[in-house]
Amino acid sequence: MLWEMALGPDDLVLSSGSLDNPPIETLVEAAVAGGFAGLTLWPAVYPPDLAIGERIRDAGLAVVDMDAAIVWVGPDDPGGPYYEEAPRETVFEAAAALGASGVNALLVCPGSAIREQAVEALAELADEGASVGVDVYMEFSRNRPIPDPLASAEVVTATGRANCGLTVDFWHVFYGPGDFADFATIPGYLIGAIQLNDAPAEPPDDLAWATRYLRRVPGEGAMDLADALRTIRGAGCQAPITLEVFDSGRLEALGPVGFACLLGDATRRVLDEARS
Repeated sequence: MLWEMALGPDDLVLSSGSLDNPPIETLVEAAVAGGFAGLTLWPAVYPPDLAIGERIRDAGLAVVDMDAAIVWVGPDDPGGPYYEEAPRETVFEAAAALGASGVNALLVCPGSAIREQAVEALAELADEGASVGVDVYMEFSRNRPIPDPLASAEVVTATGRANCGLTVDFWHVFYGPGDFADFATIPGYLIGAIQLNDAPAEPPDDLAWATRYLRRVPGEGAMDLADALRTIRGAGCQAPITLEVFDSGRLEALGPVGFACLLGDATRRVLDEARS
């Protein structure tokens, strides 16, 4: 199902987390003002409510992903919640009720995972997604059981699930392990979601805190975003671009609508450069 997404590579998607998950009316207003075509929603904030889906569709927007379903890898599962997420069943219920095409997935465990355990856990999530007609995209990062692009692509492929793919968060790729050049050898159809942002050249001292509050607007950091996008698109990826920029200072200064407009304008400049 990964190639049947409602939106395509020229469409922009706004993550509700970028605006600190405001009321749905504010989120929709900001997305429309910023020229976005869709939304990624946090189901811990936006529950499986048909009225929410109707409000989004009435504005001409699509619900693209729910972020996130979290699954433990390996033995000794302490039980959720593992962060601040909604229960897994709520995530998939929200995806079905709001018409989302995908669910972002995070694998968690206290250390490095055995590959077979990661495959099993991700396949389980993909099967749960298939039961409600949605894709599942695994997001990798340096502090996840499967931390790099190439190994993550291998895990996704090993599930054997047609509705299983990758979420590529630029922040996590930039701070490694692995790099954007890896995507030249990863089939583009495996990439179901792109989360775009920018970052300082050196990792912040408190990377976990910066990941949540100090990401940069595209074009205002050290990433070569245009080149990275050319590599990913060159491999055949047709996923839309989701703006996941957690910048509490800019959001406070500009407000939700102003920040959404800044994100949309900045990203369109990056996309123009990537096409040139």
